[in-house]
Order: sequence, then C-alpha cells, then structure tokens
Amino acid sequence: MDRLGIENLSTFGLHPVEFIRLAGELGCGHVSLNLSGSANRLDIYPEVSWRGDVALQRDMARAADDAGVAISLVEGFAILPGAAADFFADLDHAAAMGAKAICAVSLERDITRTHDEFARLTDLAAQRGIVTTTEVGAGVLRNLEKSLAAVAAVAHSGFRLLVDTMHFFRSGSTLADFAALDPAAIGHIQLCDVPMPAQIESYMEEALYERRAPGDGDLPLAELVKLVPEEVAIGLEIPIRSEAEAGVGPMERLGRCVSAARRLMEAR
Repeated sequence: MDRLGIENLSTFGLHPVEFIRLAGELGCGHVSLNLSGSANRLDIYPEVSWRGDVALQRDMARAADDAGVAISLVEGFAILPGAAADFFADLDHAAAMGAKAICAVSLERDITRTHDEFARLTDLAAQRGIVTTTEVGAGVLRNLEKSLAAVAAVAHSGFRLLVDTMHFFRSGSTLADFAALDPAAIGHIQLCDVPMPAQIESYMEEALYERRAPGDGDLPLAELVKLVPEEVAIGLEIPIRSEAEAGVGPMERLGRCVSAARRLMEAR
C-alpha cells in the first residue's frame, strides 16, 4: 500500500465510490471513511451513508479493489458519557471494508472510564485484526500528555495515537514532542498545513472547511514527515472550501495537495 492517502474530510461529502476512484486516479494508496458520513458535507453532494448499506459496501469494495486503494481508517467511534456503546456492528462494518484501523474519540470526562472503554474497544477491534487509534487533542484528550496517559493506561499494542498535524501543533505540542514519541505508539498521521497563529476566528470552521496544502502554512511538516515510521499511513486531511466553492474540482484541488505532500516525502 502506498502510504500516502486522502482523508474523508478533504472531499466534502463526495460519493464514497467516487472518492475511492479519485484516490486511485491521484496515485494514492488509501482513504479514510467516517461511519456517519462527512462532517463537512457541502450541498453540492447528496447525503450518502455506507454504514449498514451492504450494497454500497460491495460497490465500495469493488472500487477499492479496481483502484488498488485500501481503507486505512474508519472514523466515527465515540465514547459517550455514562453510556456503554455497542461497538460490535460498527466494528463488523469496518472489518467488512478491510479497514486497517479505526479512530475513537472520548467525550467521557471520567478519565478512568474513558481508559476502560478504550481498552474494551481495542480488544474488540483487535479480534477483527483492526488497530484502534485516538486523536491527539480531540475529545477529552485535549493535549499530548493526556493522550499518552491513555496509551499507558490501555497498555495494548493495538491502541495507538492518531496525529492530526493541525490539532497536534495548535494544542501546544512541538516537533521535539513528536520526535520523542515511541514509534510503536504512532498509528496514523493526518497531514495538513495551517498558519501559526490562526487567522480564522473559529477553530472548528478552519478545521472542517479551510486548511492548507503542505508548504502553504507554518507547520514544520518536512521535519515531521521524516520522523514518521515507514509503516505508518499518512492521509491528507485538507478541506479547502474556498476553492471548492470557486469551482475547483476535487481532482485539481487535491492533486495539488498530493503533489506538495509527495515533495515532502521524497525529501526524506
């Protein structure tokens, strides 16, 4: 599998079959999916959910096989306050798609329970050959220190960190912090660039709709990419709504991002 891929958020709700084909046409090896569909869908795309849609899952699997594209990650697993989630069906959906990993975010402020639920989910996912990741800076794990505490508490080789470069650096972590991570604790990278400090007032508006291609912001991405273990997938999470609304299609918009990322990776 080519380690460079495209994350679901980058396509604003493009039909999943078309998304997979797009990744293949751009020479990428993998894509990420979200259980609940795109969190930033634009009105130009109809709402489509592959969750529980067996026929669509078959079409997606066929498209992935034809394009040589893997499903590297399924997002959308949530640990909610006071609720013991039934993860079985969604894990089976992820396994049916051949997913390598899932991403889980906890909104449970009881940290002991958060860690326990992460451990339960990790065990269930591992039974299906799937790695569990959690995103640094997301949910109750608002910084790297809390994320590393979760890794230590779960104490399972199948529980790792997802590092989104925007959230990682904006939450106060540094390149030195990334270099100090145990390589075995890194499960997935979501790559984008952003200005430092932020130029958009709303953090979520920027995160969901207006990130930048590698080299168009201020993050030390060239240095970070050199530190990413070779076996770890790197996905481009670069939604650029301003270009999409100006009529720049996903092939052109993301093709530029892929080219910029390739230059970084080839300079390793």
